[in-house]
Amino acid sequence: MGKKTEKKNTNTGINPFVLIFFVVVVGGLLVFLIPPGNLVDGVYTALPRNELNFNNLFNIFRAIPYGIKDSANIVILILIVGGALEIYKRSGAVDNGINTLVRRFGERSHLALLIVLIVVFSAIGGFLGWIETLVPFVPLVVATVLALGYDSMTAVAVCIVGTMGGFMAGPTNLYTVAVCNEVAIDLGILPEGSDLFAGLGLRVVVWAAITAVSAVYICIYAVRTRRDPSKSMVAGIDVSDITITVKEAEDSKLTGRQIVVLLTIVAALLLSIWGMKYGFDGVTWAVDDVAAIFLVSGLVSGVVAKMKASDICDALIDGAKGAIGGALVVGLARGVYWVMNAGNILNTIVYYAIELLEGTSPMVAAIGIVIIVCFLDGLIPSGSGKGVLLAPLMFPIGISLGLSAQTTVLAYQFGDGLTNMSWFSYGTLLIFLNYGKVPLNKWWKFFTPLMIIFLLMSFGFLAFAINTGY
Repeated sequence: MGKKTEKKNTNTGINPFVLIFFVVVVGGLLVFLIPPGNLVDGVYTALPRNELNFNNLFNIFRAIPYGIKDSANIVILILIVGGALEIYKRSGAVDNGINTLVRRFGERSHLALLIVLIVVFSAIGGFLGWIETLVPFVPLVVATVLALGYDSMTAVAVCIVGTMGGFMAGPTNLYTVAVCNEVAIDLGILPEGSDLFAGLGLRVVVWAAITAVSAVYICIYAVRTRRDPSKSMVAGIDVSDITITVKEAEDSKLTGRQIVVLLTIVAALLLSIWGMKYGFDGVTWAVDDVAAIFLVSGLVSGVVAKMKASDICDALIDGAKGAIGGALVVGLARGVYWVMNAGNILNTIVYYAIELLEGTSPMVAAIGIVIIVCFLDGLIPSGSGKGVLLAPLMFPIGISLGLSAQTTVLAYQFGDGLTNMSWFSYGTLLIFLNYGKVPLNKWWKFFTPLMIIFLLMSFGFLAFAINTGY
């Protein structure tokens, strides 16, 4: 009876597939109400209104396969990583490796390990601008945090708030700061040859502040719920299949082969970082290459663990089966963007939203940019994609209202990064939650107070930037 109750509890909350499909339908209907238009280099051109006909109406359903197609690289990454993780698990390396790590840190150092993980994820999100690329490591971090005795909300918070909070500050974020500054150079607002990461000093301070607040917020919740599990926001949700039991050293001693398997995982991480940052032989890696290196890592791990070829294939397939739900939700979320973009109404929304800022004060304009970008983040999840579309409008309006180029970029960063942690149309957020079996509504309950804190911090930093001529 207890088991049945637990299984029932895992299904509580908002089903992301139902929620996102509802938004796809709404977006598909809006194309008949909002006038379409083109937006190129900040110049808006109205287009003929979309006709209510079969083809345009059928786009609501086309959005699903086209959304999956447009996000195929992330879908493939999730499926391959799921397969590789299953091989790692069947080798025994993951369970014994996490057991060893937890014992080495000891009871008194559990919180220290939690803080280290938050800072590492924040640094990767902030300085490298990676979110999707960290998908392979989220299940391992979730399993580690659960083994430390914390709940799954703490586990996903480390990954989500750590990575996406760091991304929001983004001291050297190629996908927000660099893209926007490149547009500013093209518009002549910044001199030719300007540093793409101009204004780095304040952004580093912002990153440190956001990371510190994130760590404190997560740790307060983590300590409280570890002492009293009944206070957990995810109490009653069955996570037994993703929880690793901490055993005595004799029962979980790492073998030589398991150590080699763990080294292949570390090698895959290092190769991913090097390949995406510097590349090999002049070729910089993308998400597809990260998927490929984890496929290699999984296959090598299977061979090292003395698994038969058929067993390796079975593990890959079983792992991919377990990841299929998360992979599909990414494609479905992308469908929201596809259906509205197919009707050319996103350009209209962007143009008129930015136009609302005309005639306001510098502080109101800065806050307005944050709020507008927060809203648009649910429709256009890509930070670089929004930057290319918005920057040609934001810079002229921002400068005319007394905002410097870097303050405008900072406002854009805050708006883009803040709602990555809350928008249900952001597939990667749903993937992270899925790995920890955390329902979306439970996550909103946990994150909303922190989001308000982040929002107030953003306004405070923008006020400082405006008053100091940043």
